Amino acid sequence: MRVNCAYSTNIGAKRKINQDACLAAMIDNHGKEYYIFAAADGLGGHRSGEIASQLAINYISENLYKVNDYFSYSDMDHFINEVNSEIVRSSIHNPELSGMATTLTLCILDDKNLSITQIGDSRAYKITKDSITRLTKDHSLVQILLDEGRLDDSSVQDHPQRNVITRALGTDSRVKIDLYNYEIDPDDIYLVCTDGLYNMVNETKILDIVNNNNLQDAVKELINLANKNGGNDNITVLLFKFDKGGS
Repeated sequence: MRVNCAYSTNIGAKRKINQDACLAAMIDNHGKEYYIFAAADGLGGHRSGEIASQLAINYISENLYKVNDYFSYSDMDHFINEVNSEIVRSSIHNPELSGMATTLTLCILDDKNLSITQIGDSRAYKITKDSITRLTKDHSLVQILLDEGRLDDSSVQDHPQRNVITRALGTDSRVKIDLYNYEIDPDDIYLVCTDGLYNMVNETKILDIVNNNNLQDAVKELINLANKNGGNDNITVLLFKFDKGGS
């Protein structure tokens, strides 16, 4: 079954450099086709975040076909730590890149299932006609406070440390991934984005825009609204869904 997609990355209204990077591709692995969608957000508080995010995307693009099972925690953990090592090595060999790091949300789907590997606070969502559901959990200080009951949802947007993340590629010699496996519903639309979108556009508005536009127009509308609402960060948006008319 074919997959339709649309994606774009935007510098935003306030930043001088776009530290986001993204990937939308189809690969063959052991004679089977997989669709790949990824968003990486170079950390603004670290030097050369834009290089870290692009290194991650490039490594995935060039090497993901070597992984045996995209739905296996051990296989994906091993692969993502190879990505991490690539960033760490570059940082060591190039002192001017010391401290660079990036988030990563990596979606891999076949004709029935979706694998999502998560590091940091970029996100994946499932969108139906009536609802938007987050499929990933942020690795962030705010998420820890929410989990511990020390913060409620209404306080998240105004929290002074809402951009502090607890896991990223490039900060340590090893990184712990979260792996989510979902069964795909052909009627649903899936969104991958960096925090430059969801911090500027609430989920209710995202749902409305996606359901009332084709994929290409929805991506444009989401980025335009994020910038209209302040555009405080780089913005990356990827939307994909199965083409039920395809073979």
